[in-house]
Amino acid sequence: MPIIAISNQKGGVGKTTSTLNLAAALQEFGKRVLMIDLDPQGSLSVAAGLLDIDRVQVSIGDLLVAYTEGRPIGLDKAIVRTSAGLDIVSGNGMLGAAELTLAGAPARESALAGTLLPALETYDYVLIDCLPSLGLMAINALRAATGVVIPVGAEFLAVHGLGQILETIDAVRRQLNPNLKIYGVLLTMIDSRRSHAQRVVATVRHSLKGAVPVFDTEIGYHVALKDAAELGKSILETSNRSRAADAYRGLAYEVMQAAGEEPAAHLDPRRRGSVRRLLRGLSRAA
Repeated sequence: MPIIAISNQKGGVGKTTSTLNLAAALQEFGKRVLMIDLDPQGSLSVAAGLLDIDRVQVSIGDLLVAYTEGRPIGLDKAIVRTSAGLDIVSGNGMLGAAELTLAGAPARESALAGTLLPALETYDYVLIDCLPSLGLMAINALRAATGVVIPVGAEFLAVHGLGQILETIDAVRRQLNPNLKIYGVLLTMIDSRRSHAQRVVATVRHSLKGAVPVFDTEIGYHVALKDAAELGKSILETSNRSRAADAYRGLAYEVMQAAGEEPAAHLDPRRRGSVRRLLRGLSRAA
């Protein structure tokens, strides 16, 4: 089962938006998806429709503390079903206590991997929304993951920090998780009207060619994505036929390919026409 960390130490590059909408698109492909919110502010949880994260009875922080202290809580106790039918383990302020507990624990980098073991029997994909840092929680996510999606905003400062996350992934491979794969760099928040954004996209594709995969799918700057998050829904719920929704369907298709699947075999027949259009678009972009 693929466990995918959506990670970049730079904030504001679309990690949470991409986690939520990738999960929704994978679900549309018939996949059972669990989202993990590793942000103490619970941004993914709120975007998925959980408005009061502090009232969640068991959060990912609670699970990590309990696991580290040798009194594990069942993962199922923390899973909340959102209105969209997506499952999530919420993040909240308890993650701060979890990080302090982990800091002095043996095998502290492996607590999340151990906590997620029960999900292997229930879900097809686990998506981990990492907070914008390269601290202990991010290392836990990379240790638990089989693959990484790296969102990068189409602006110079966002690209400038790309080398740091790539170095961290390389260190995690050497020391903790030799099988960790980079599924791809995801170019996000692209305003096609701005020449700066176009130059950034071209630079990233040119500089990483042959070294690090870059998804053919690109996520444009769409106000509808922010509106959907404000409503606690995915773009596939609020604007199902939009370009943004189709972009995340394209990303889901590429992610499944990166994970070694043949996506079309699992697709709801009602959606095959839209995916054929996506495939034509992806082949033109390649």
